[in-house]
Amino acid sequence: MFYDNLKAVCQSKNLKITPTIIECGGAQGSVSNWKKGASPNSDIVARLAEYLNVSTDLLIFGHESSSSVPEDEKLLLDKYRKLSAENKIRVSERIDTLYEIDNNEKCEIHKADTIYIELYDLPVSAGTGIYLDSCDKKMLKVIRSEIAEEANFALKISGDSMEPVFHDGDIALIRSQPQIEVGEIGIFILNECGYIKELGQNRLISFNDKYNDIPLHEYDSIYCRGKVLGILEDDDITD
Repeated sequence: MFYDNLKAVCQSKNLKITPTIIECGGAQGSVSNWKKGASPNSDIVARLAEYLNVSTDLLIFGHESSSSVPEDEKLLLDKYRKLSAENKIRVSERIDTLYEIDNNEKCEIHKADTIYIELYDLPVSAGTGIYLDSCDKKMLKVIRSEIAEEANFALKISGDSMEPVFHDGDIALIRSQPQIEVGEIGIFILNECGYIKELGQNRLISFNDKYNDIPLHEYDSIYCRGKVLGILEDDDITD
């Protein structure tokens, strides 16, 4: 079962499953589904395999395969073979279009390899007031990436409540949106205090076991400023 295979790999590398999944862009709720035998999608399997430096075969089957075809490609091929002749033609046409788009993007990549993102001066943590519309901000020049292009602004994290995934001093990239799904990480303003937390059922969740979850009540004033997409590494920031 996928969960057992992933658990074994994480244990061999002294990693916890949930933070590893989140680091790879998955949702915390995936763990319970995988425990019940649910199959993951090919995207998260590929990201986990790359992050853990193992093959997708090891995660899916529990052992290495002698086949040279990557597992995510085999999954796509299996689905393709089950399509009707008409839909196979549509897939082929779509692949040709994406191939052309991808080649054009590669040709353009060196023309603009940096972008600017607004970094707000106030840090976000457990209990730090944050008013994004009124505090000072500066423009941060960063290396262009999919996540950076998707982000609308950035915030500096203060404190250790979200370790081991997010650390004190990390700069988080945020996409502005008024709500997020349960299991996703967001920036919340709760009773005039700013938090970076995972959204749970009627609570905000910290990854660090030293911190209790923050329950949400009907009388609380809370709104979401956006979804956390990831963090900037030191070499992502340019002069």
